[in-house]
Amino acid sequence: MLIDKLHEAKILIVDDDASNMRLLEDVLRVEGYTHIKTTDDPRGVLAYIIETHPDLIILDLNMPHLSGFQLLDLMKPLVGETDYLPVLVVSAESSFEARRQALTNGASDFLVKPFIAAEVAVRITNMLRLRFINLTLKNQNYSLEEEVLHRTVELEGYQIELKEAQLEVIARLARAAEYRDDQTGKHTQRVGLISTLLAQTMGLPNQHVEMLMRSAPLHDVGKIGVPDSVLLKPGFFTETERLIMQRHCVVGAELLTGGQSDIVKMAERIALTHHERWDGAGYPLGLKQVDIPVEARILAVADVFDALTHERPYKPAWTVDKALAELRDYSGRQFDPQVVEAFMTLPYQDLI
Repeated sequence: MLIDKLHEAKILIVDDDASNMRLLEDVLRVEGYTHIKTTDDPRGVLAYIIETHPDLIILDLNMPHLSGFQLLDLMKPLVGETDYLPVLVVSAESSFEARRQALTNGASDFLVKPFIAAEVAVRITNMLRLRFINLTLKNQNYSLEEEVLHRTVELEGYQIELKEAQLEVIARLARAAEYRDDQTGKHTQRVGLISTLLAQTMGLPNQHVEMLMRSAPLHDVGKIGVPDSVLLKPGFFTETERLIMQRHCVVGAELLTGGQSDIVKMAERIALTHHERWDGAGYPLGLKQVDIPVEARILAVADVFDALTHERPYKPAWTVDKALAELRDYSGRQFDPQVVEAFMTLPYQDLI
């Protein structure tokens, strides 16, 4: 119980008057306090505080070597902002200015000599109650902080594992879609790399660049919903087949919709809009220029360059020069001119 803890309190009496010290000590012992230290030399108080951590100090003001006011100032650095070390000033000095200065310097309470024993006892009990309540709360807060830290470490570990698992699922989902018309599965990796280099060249924030690197390979995930008879057709599409093929943008976005991570949200935007055109003639939404998400504008260039320079079931590979000429020709029509300009600065020979 709290009352039991109060009687275990460590109390320091600092007074150069021996009779006052004895009187205060007698009052404390009658109240059941046994851990009492007395001193008439204020110069040793700081060391005592550091070594013993008293729960209460009873302090006189007018003493040799150091006044009570000076000692209160010196004690301040030893008492943390969240700590409560009560100091009861007991002094013959009764002026308002003395009270004000003592309380301003950190004293908790002020009594004038000669004092009434019962009043001293009550005030000491009240201050010690606050002292031990403060210590209890501080210990509880420390325990909570430790628990929060422990849980946070566990949670961060879980989050790291979860993020790694999510990234692995994303990568595998991208490859699953790509195997439909690229059995090597390298197209998604190359498009991710080119998109990343383009984003860096264009000065996008690092976090945006990293998300694009992770989400770009999912741009064609909607191909899962396209029949092989259309996806792998070597010739030109009929109007119906063209519409079926264009549906892969919507299917991909629907597969990714509702994702909680920023990567999946970006992947959804890319899947839906990477066939939009700068001139507004693209699909499925007919977006134009900067209404098209920047990550989709970047990926469109990367995707077309890689598709042109690699063989597919429906076409042979183009030369790099021919593919570059195509990008230049469609800059400002199909592609964002700024993205095409940035692409021309890349070591595109190494991107095949």
